[in-house]
Amino acid sequence: MVYVILLLLVVLVTKSLFLDDVKVIGDALVFKQFVEKSVDEEEKYNGFLKKHGVTTYKVVSIKKVEKEGTSSIIAYDNAGKKGNAIEIQGAYVAKIRGYLFHVIPYKEFKVKSEWTKEQ
Repeated sequence: MVYVILLLLVVLVTKSLFLDDVKVIGDALVFKQFVEKSVDEEEKYNGFLKKHGVTTYKVVSIKKVEKEGTSSIIAYDNAGKKGNAIEIQGAYVAKIRGYLFHVIPYKEFKVKSEWTKEQ
C-alpha cells in the first residue's frame, strides 16, 4: 500500500512539473504570454498564498474556439514589459491551473480572449 502511494506521488510530481505546461506557436503563443502576464498582474489571483510564493499558475491548454474574426490582446516583450494592443486571428480560450508548492493542483479556471466577428 505504501509503495502504491509513493508511486502515485511520483506520478503527480512528474505530471505537475514536466507535462502540464502547454507548448504552442504563433498567435496561440502570443495569447499564452498575455494570459500568463495578466494572471500575474490581476489582483483577484494574487492572494496571500501567491504573494508568499506558495502557489503558482500554469497555462495547461489553449484552444482556438473561433477561426473567423479577431481578438484584441496586449503583447509583451521577452522581458515582460507591456507593449501595444495587437490583433490576433480568431478567439482563444486558455485553461489555467493553480498549484500549491508547484506540485499539488488545487484550482482551475479559464480565460477567454475578447473576440469580435468580422463584418
